[in-house]
Amino acid sequence: MSMLTSGGPVKVLVVDDSVLMQKLMTQIINSTPGFQVIGVAGSAEEGWDAIQDLRPDILTLDLELPGRHGLKLLARVLKQDPLPVLIVSAFGGPGADNTIQALELGAIDFIEKPDGATHTLEGFMKHVAAALQRASASRRLMAAAKEMVTQQRPQSAPARPAAVHVPANHGKVSLIAIGASTGGVPAVQTVMRDAAHLRLPIVVVQHMPAGYTAKFAARLSAATGLDVREAADGDRLRPGMGVVAPGGTKHLEIEERRGELICHLKEAPLVSGHCPSVDVMFHSVARALGSHAIGALLTGMGRDGADGLLAMRKAGAATLIQSGETCVVNGMPKAAFELGAADRVVPLDQIGGAIAGLLGERPQQRTA
Repeated sequence: MSMLTSGGPVKVLVVDDSVLMQKLMTQIINSTPGFQVIGVAGSAEEGWDAIQDLRPDILTLDLELPGRHGLKLLARVLKQDPLPVLIVSAFGGPGADNTIQALELGAIDFIEKPDGATHTLEGFMKHVAAALQRASASRRLMAAAKEMVTQQRPQSAPARPAAVHVPANHGKVSLIAIGASTGGVPAVQTVMRDAAHLRLPIVVVQHMPAGYTAKFAARLSAATGLDVREAADGDRLRPGMGVVAPGGTKHLEIEERRGELICHLKEAPLVSGHCPSVDVMFHSVARALGSHAIGALLTGMGRDGADGLLAMRKAGAATLIQSGETCVVNGMPKAAFELGAADRVVPLDQIGGAIAGLLGERPQQRTA
């Protein structure tokens, strides 16, 4: 991957079969300070050739391409020539499954195309600029990934669980709470898969708009064997169940009522810049469960979740953050670390084992 010269713009390649979208993306990106479009491509084949010729720093990719599907180009790029990829996605609907799959494969983020109604051109322009910043922040991880591929390091070696300090007042755990943002789709899936054998209820806030969270929950369910669903107001949490906060205008809180853990959705303004907010969920878990919970804050830009994780730690809960070198963007975990909100900093592939260790359980051996 090409490295930026000091003060030079971040070079972006746009892959989209629509000439209109090519022009729109070029206009938006070139008007975003610090970024420059160095080429456009209308198919996966053209896109791959352009990557080799132009060596972009960031790729924007429409998944609906003629001939070979955009997902195939994404998989090839991430395997052979890793760089941050932003998916440009049609809002929700059938395209949401492909977008979630792209994020699982390792795309950094996605931007919803304007639909002339809910998703305006003005909103699209803001989302592109914000996503470019997130992608730019992630380029160090992509460089490290490329180095790993070059060195052909083994990928299937079993991870050793990290040693985790158990707080003295840590009680019987009834819930695992997870927060994530940029890069969080594969990260959440990894943690839930590795903790699935513990059969504890798992609550997830992943920054993602309406139209995607139900698909995300369905894919988590298939990948982990847990009963994962988009949270609904009044849902009762049970062992082996996971809930994902629905994207949109409501925050997810966990309440304890007569010995049961209940999901509560409430309309409220943005908190820490987001709705749903990790902070809101973590604060509610701290109130409802005190020391009977474990909190994990994963990759993401910004600081949502840091204050809430601190509240959980002060309430006696065990708190983990994903280590910076394994984050796509080390924003939220770093903010939590600086607040003193984390008991332990743990690499992504060891978080599930660390949670098992907190419960006095043996980590589950991966079969693949």
